[in-house]
Amino acid sequence: MDGSLRLEIDENPEAIISGEWPENFSLLSYDDLRAYLQSQEAAAQADNQRVALLSEAMSAPVLVATAEQTLEEVECHFETVSGLPVIDASLRCVGVIVKSDRARASHGSKTKIAEVMTSPAITLPSDKTVMDAAALMLKKKIHRLPIVNQDRQVIGIVTRADVLRELEALLEV
Repeated sequence: MDGSLRLEIDENPEAIISGEWPENFSLLSYDDLRAYLQSQEAAAQADNQRVALLSEAMSAPVLVATAEQTLEEVECHFETVSGLPVIDASLRCVGVIVKSDRARASHGSKTKIAEVMTSPAITLPSDKTVMDAAALMLKKKIHRLPIVNQDRQVIGIVTRADVLRELEALLEV
């Protein structure tokens, strides 16, 4: 560990809790984190401990939007959620729209969701684990993952809060 960082932490031990880290500080790479999470999951399976699947952690049913809708049409949903999966006519997940996407709207509230959504959507199937979701969310720096079936249709959604709640429950066992 860099000596100057050690001094900063020693002088302000609360920095760890508060998140006041130096900007360039990184404990480990995403690959390291994923390997660690996979090893923890393998150890839990070897000990016959419960492994949390996304099917257990996801919220369903899910509020969704279509690419043809306008921002105005989905604005009311942003009072209760910060992001929505975007689906096509076959109910397949084609993207995600989040509150911050509205800033890119060229026609204000009349802008079509297709113009500002993030696409393709980063998704996971329901048979993946909460550990898989945690690693993917950290790597991609995203806050939610639509959960899809084999036809890529949205069947649920998992947020960072859902993932943390499940991981905390696993640690208590």
